[in-house]
Amino acid sequence: MKALKTYLEKRKSAINLILEKSPKSFTPENFHALRVEIKRMNALFDLLNYCSKKFKRKKNYTSFKLIFKQTGKIRELQIEESLLAEQPNSHLLQAYRIHLKKLETKELRRFFAIVNKSFLKKLKKRYNKIIPLVTKASVKKVNQYIDKKRGAITKLMCKTKFKKMQMHSFRKRLKTYLYNEKILICESQNQTLQDKNILSDLLGEWHDYEVVINHLKKGIKSNKTNPSVTKQLQVTKAILTSKRELLFNKINATLPYQTLL
Repeated sequence: MKALKTYLEKRKSAINLILEKSPKSFTPENFHALRVEIKRMNALFDLLNYCSKKFKRKKNYTSFKLIFKQTGKIRELQIEESLLAEQPNSHLLQAYRIHLKKLETKELRRFFAIVNKSFLKKLKKRYNKIIPLVTKASVKKVNQYIDKKRGAITKLMCKTKFKKMQMHSFRKRLKTYLYNEKILICESQNQTLQDKNILSDLLGEWHDYEVVINHLKKGIKSNKTNPSVTKQLQVTKAILTSKRELLFNKINATLPYQTLL
């Protein structure tokens, strides 16, 4: 299918462009963009797995998964630093923020040790094996996949309330659906897609709070900080927990998502 091949080529170019950057020129935005591109690729693999019995999703995703997990560790630290910098007591958390920077530097070294010339060659070979299967995917199968996923998402969006444990799982399923729907979307459907993206963004913001709060809990329990810093971490955790709950309630207050179906 031509649309899928074009989409794969765009993802390939975007990922390569980022990975070929020099370590010194990498920015937090680059790591975020890389994770988004790999999520798009993984969503496409989900579609191909449905369309072709010959496509081995786990095998094809292995290399992407390796860098996705490593960039995830880096991004979590970057998001935590960013949120802490916004807090009114950020100046009282300097020692902890320095600790985060050291952890980030450690994870950055690991990332650049993985992403070498040999790794890039391996990715190139993987692309070459995927392209023929993308080309052979039928329009009928792709539409069946989209309809099936839309039905599942619609059912979930008709809920009257989400539980916290369901939130992240729903976010990932919605993202997969949105990425693949966008490949085939027509102009008349753009507004609906934008509305669903608003929901996805809210879920993403909620997830950022969730990640940082869990990191702070570990920092507080580690006993590696002095009592005054530990106290400020507890204060910050309470502030972020309050913001997370407000966002959680905001998401649930709009249920069911009748306008997005």
